[in-house]
Amino acid sequence: MIAGIAFAVLSAAALLTVPLLPGIDKPGYDIVSHVNEHSAAMRVQALLLTFGLLALVVVLGYARDRLTGPSGYVFTIGSAVVLVEMFISTWFTAGLALHPDQLGSATARTITDIVTMFGPILTVADIMVAVPILLAANDGRFPRWIAILAAVFAVEQLIETITIIGPPASFISPGGAMNFYLGGPLFIVFFLGLGVALSLEPAEDQPEPVDEPED
Repeated sequence: MIAGIAFAVLSAAALLTVPLLPGIDKPGYDIVSHVNEHSAAMRVQALLLTFGLLALVVVLGYARDRLTGPSGYVFTIGSAVVLVEMFISTWFTAGLALHPDQLGSATARTITDIVTMFGPILTVADIMVAVPILLAANDGRFPRWIAILAAVFAVEQLIETITIIGPPASFISPGGAMNFYLGGPLFIVFFLGLGVALSLEPAEDQPEPVDEPED
């Protein structure tokens, strides 16, 4: 539970630290201006995300311990992909902020385009994590409410895959409002909920009541 809360707090703080990068419809010099204005905050954001991911690893590890069979393997692969994608995205974003005064428009646009596709592609890994939790909750290994949260998260992420091909300057554009303002907060809420669920005893582990023998 503590790890889930730590992840949620650190991730939410990271999201609020820096405004959204200029969209795919913006020129490279807008990105250069953004990086020059927020370079220090971007590095703080990277630090917050790094510690947040450490907390997320703990949540994922404890969750994996309750999974069995093929769904457990899918969860393991999905968890690894989530972490790798988030680390790589953070590398590129923080790297932009190291030498903002030397950043060229073409370089900034290219790197930002790579980072922009992080959110749309992450949706598949999120589904690989959410569905096994949903199945395990239906089997009684997690509280019933986490099944509902996992189902909502999985469906939203499935819909959010449309951002892979979304047009510029739209709600569904890659790295745009749907990824940042809808998918991002729901991502945090899901793993916060998972952390809370892990602090509760699974239903199947609770002993059944035994009738007292009559005297």
